[in-house]
Amino acid sequence: MTMRSLRDAFEAVNQRYKTLEIYTDDESVVTALRRGFETRTAEVTHRPLGLLDGTGFVIVRDAEGAFRGALGLEGFEAILSPTDHPPWELADAGPDPAYLFDFLENTLFASATRDQLLATSREIEERAWRVGAGRLYAGFQRPAALRAQTGVYERFGARDSIDVTVFLAGEWSTPLEGVSVVTGSGGELGAFWFVVFDGGEDGRHCGALVAEERDPGEYAGFWTFEPSIVRELIDYLETSYDA
Repeated sequence: MTMRSLRDAFEAVNQRYKTLEIYTDDESVVTALRRGFETRTAEVTHRPLGLLDGTGFVIVRDAEGAFRGALGLEGFEAILSPTDHPPWELADAGPDPAYLFDFLENTLFASATRDQLLATSREIEERAWRVGAGRLYAGFQRPAALRAQTGVYERFGARDSIDVTVFLAGEWSTPLEGVSVVTGSGGELGAFWFVVFDGGEDGRHCGALVAEERDPGEYAGFWTFEPSIVRELIDYLETSYDA
């Protein structure tokens, strides 16, 4: 695929049809997951727990119906009710959030809030921090969003082995130590939130989040740890914005 816009990245996961089978007796959980993940490439189905113990769990199946994984509902708190922490301070309570993101990668989500996307962004940023090398690109849409994260990204910029570039629509005149700033007049830079990390020298820890703001404060998109998709995104950003 030749990527001609950030929206084209959605097509890279468009064929990865999945079914999320939710086993729970809590209708509010079902409603939240339907709202968050039911798209034309992800179907959310509900099954009662019956005689099973616990709060419930989710099974993911691929387009052929083959089992791809299972996770307890408590693990979804990292997305449904996220808590923020800096990339260098790994969350140490509850289920491992990295497993949750692996569980749902390449699944188009239909609706996410800013807080939920920030939690997802942290997973990509944590990979960059742990590896300590490579290229990290982040699109903030608006100056206010970048101002809220300047401390985080200047700390990344202080690590000489990580090349950091941030993107936004609008004016930006404040120097960021060790960080390159790319600005535009609007268009996709104003519409998309993204974080892309190339994984460092071997690329094994690469990852990307791409989300389009379709209503104020509401986003649709995906995250992926697939090297081919991450490379396409990086090539697109470097070619289109001289990053």
